[in-house]
Amino acid sequence: MLKFISLTIRGVAASLLIALNTVFWVALLSPVILLRLVSFTPSLRHWCSLVLIAFASQWVEGNSLISRIMTHTQWDVEAPANLDPQASYLVISNHRSWTDIFVLQHIFKGRIPFLKFFLKKELIWVPFLGLAWWALDFPFMKRYSQEFLEKHPKLRGQDMATARKHCERFKRYPVSVINFF
Repeated sequence: MLKFISLTIRGVAASLLIALNTVFWVALLSPVILLRLVSFTPSLRHWCSLVLIAFASQWVEGNSLISRIMTHTQWDVEAPANLDPQASYLVISNHRSWTDIFVLQHIFKGRIPFLKFFLKKELIWVPFLGLAWWALDFPFMKRYSQEFLEKHPKLRGQDMATARKHCERFKRYPVSVINFF
């Protein structure tokens, strides 16, 4: 019972620290997000994107530090030795829970460019995170059921068009995109 209580306290503390880390970094992202919104020059918007990615990378580093301190997880990871942070990657992964994102970010940080992933459009409304994901150019996708698409065939292929649009943006700098299946 004592071990259960200890693990529960550590889990709650880790969750609280990750939430505080998120609020801290989103607060730092906010002025750059505003500057990006009002900028009219592509070079300034590009600079803002690079600054946002640098801040978000530190956000991930903070989450990894919290995980290391609070969970004492033993990692057994085999990754190719020739990964390049200046190259672009498509990472394909299964998706079991929200921890998948933390694990992938931890494993790949510093080895490949900052990870971005496809999100359901509804997730833009998640407090703090939705704004950060939008500012970091995460692709938001509308997901339609097969039945809905049969009734509205004009919407077929919209997700592919959104993916292509983001891929055009991603040509400007190295990026890693996760596609969960």
